[in-house]
Amino acid sequence: MTKKHSRRDFLKSGLAASAILMVGTKATRASQGPQLFEKSSIGSLELPNRFIKSSTWSGTGDKKGYMTDLALTFHNEVARGGVGLILTGNQIVMTNGISLPYSIGNYVDSQSEGLKKLAESIHKEGCKVVVQISHSLARSNPKLFFAEGDELWGVSAVPYSSDSTVPKEMTQSDITRLVEAYAAAAVRSSKCGFDGVMLHGAHGYGLHQFLSPAWNRRGDSYGGSFPNRYRVVGEILEAIKGSVDPQFPILFKLSAQDFVDKGLEPPETLEIARRLQYDGIAAIQVSACCSVSGKDKHCPKTEILEEKDEGYLLDFSQYVKEALRIPVIAVGGVRSLSTAEGVLKDGKADYISLARPLIREPNLINRWKSGNTAKAKCISCNGCFETGMQGLGISCKIERMLKENKQDSTSHSFLHTSATPGS
Repeated sequence: MTKKHSRRDFLKSGLAASAILMVGTKATRASQGPQLFEKSSIGSLELPNRFIKSSTWSGTGDKKGYMTDLALTFHNEVARGGVGLILTGNQIVMTNGISLPYSIGNYVDSQSEGLKKLAESIHKEGCKVVVQISHSLARSNPKLFFAEGDELWGVSAVPYSSDSTVPKEMTQSDITRLVEAYAAAAVRSSKCGFDGVMLHGAHGYGLHQFLSPAWNRRGDSYGGSFPNRYRVVGEILEAIKGSVDPQFPILFKLSAQDFVDKGLEPPETLEIARRLQYDGIAAIQVSACCSVSGKDKHCPKTEILEEKDEGYLLDFSQYVKEALRIPVIAVGGVRSLSTAEGVLKDGKADYISLARPLIREPNLINRWKSGNTAKAKCISCNGCFETGMQGLGISCKIERMLKENKQDSTSHSFLHTSATPGS
C-alpha cells in the first residue's frame, strides 16, 4: 500500500519552496506586494478586493434543483458583506450528478429564470459571481435521483468509498454526454449573466475522479497515463471555449493531494495545474483531501480556534503558485485578517477564499475593512450543514444556539462544548 504523507511531510520534503525573497544577502518580505483591499482582476473579471466566498453546498435548492427565495437570500447576505467574488456551491450539470439534497441545478434551460435572478441579485450588491458546475459521478447519491432512467456513473466500476454503491463504468457515449452537459451549463451560466464558471476538480467529485488514479482504473484513452486521465478535462474546456465568449473566465478547483491510497500527489498535481494554465484557465483554487481521506487529513478541518491552526492548505497553494503565471486562490481555515495579509505578503496565493466564517458573519469582510480586525467568530464546528440537510439552508449552529438559549457568545464553556463536530 502506498505510504500516505502528511502536510508536514510535504513541507519537509522541500517541495514547497520558501516565499521569502532574497535581496542581495538580506532576506526581506515582499512588503510592497498586493494588498487585500486593492482592485485586481482574474482574466477579464475585475474585482474590488482579494477576498472570495468559496464554494459551499448551501442546501437551498428545491428537490429538483430549482432556485428558491432561500437561495437568493443566502447569497445576497454574503454579497452585501464585502467579498469581491462569490463562487456558488456546485450546481449539478446532469440529474444523475447530485450527491447532496437540495442542491441547485444547472442542467436544463427551464432553470434559467432562477439562475438569472441569482446573478442579478448578487450584482445589485456590487459583487461578482462565478458558477461552480459539477457532476459527482461515483460520489452521487442514487437515493436522490428523480429522473427516470438515471444511472450511477463512475469513471471506472470503482465505488467512491468502501460503503458506496459500485457505479457503472462510463461508456464513450456517456462521456460525450457529460462533456456536452458541462458545455451547456457554461453557456446557460453566461446567458444568465454570471461572470464566469468554475469546474470542480477536487474533493472526490466527478472531474477529480477522472484525474486521480485512486478512482480512474480505465484501460482506454481516458485512463492510465496523466495525459489520458486529463483528457476529459481538456475536452470539456474545448467544448466550453467553443460555445462562449472568448473573454468568459473559466476557473478550476484542484486537489493538491488526495490523502488516499493511489491518489494524487503534489508533483502530478503541479503537472495538472500547468496543463490547465496552458489550456487557458483563468485561475486555480488549490484545495486538498476528500471525505474519504484519513481522519487527521479530512477537510474541512474543525476547531480552528487559534491563529496557528489557520491556513492549513497554504503550503499547497504556494507550491502551485510558484510554478504558474495565472492567479492562485487559497482556501482552508483563514480566520484572521493577519493570516490573510500573510498569504499575500509571503506569496502563498493571490486571493483568499473562505466560506464557513461567512456563514456565521456574512459582513466579515466589511467589518475587517472598517477597522474592526478581530478574528472571525466562526469556530469551525461544521454544525452549519445540519439545517442544509433539512432543506432550510446552511446556517451557523452557534448563532442558532445563542438565539435559542440567549447565551453570551463569549462564554468559554459554551464555545468549548459546541466545537465538537456533530454536537
